[in-house]
Amino acid sequence: MQEIYYDLFKFFLAIVFGGLIGLERELKGKPAGFRTNILICLGSTLYMILSMKIAGDPGRIAAQVVTGIGFIGAGTIIQARGTITGLTTAATIFVVASIGLAIGSNQIILATIFTGLVLIVLTLLSTFEKTLLGKCHFQFLEIEILDEKGKGRAELIEILNEHEIKPNQYQLIEENGNLRISISYCDKHPSHHRFLSELLKIPYIKEIKTKT
Repeated sequence: MQEIYYDLFKFFLAIVFGGLIGLERELKGKPAGFRTNILICLGSTLYMILSMKIAGDPGRIAAQVVTGIGFIGAGTIIQARGTITGLTTAATIFVVASIGLAIGSNQIILATIFTGLVLIVLTLLSTFEKTLLGKCHFQFLEIEILDEKGKGRAELIEILNEHEIKPNQYQLIEENGNLRISISYCDKHPSHHRFLSELLKIPYIKEIKTKT
């Protein structure tokens, strides 16, 4: 009976640790958010517990979990127009699974410390990265595109989303079948900086000009 309670305690920790990391991802609007990270941590914990109870070699099931998580992580990586996104999300899924395995194998202190380190990397180091890059100097663009049955609009917004240009940073105005968009972007933000080259690949663009 005591063993069952200990397993339940492990599941509780998996929910808490996976939830903390998932909440951070959810608040940043990432695809693998709150529930996803909880489920990954819970599943990894259960697999490890089962491997210790019924398998002759616990490491064998753990290795299969790592392989399976690799496939899930690969699915979160998106490559579009030569730009790769989702690497941090894939890495987060990988480490959340490792936390679950640590909990399932009774390494509670190790799992706790590692969860704290992951949260530090995702939050504090993100702030430090922005400080290191310097304060944003916002630049302004005005783009006119031919909105052919909504295709131009769809392609433009897809590029903006991929490069973390938020809806409050641009304004759309429709005029005689053409679409005019005013965009503000940070010249220090790596993703913002890269989106300029992607804009030039849109066949519907009629004009791009800077604004002061």
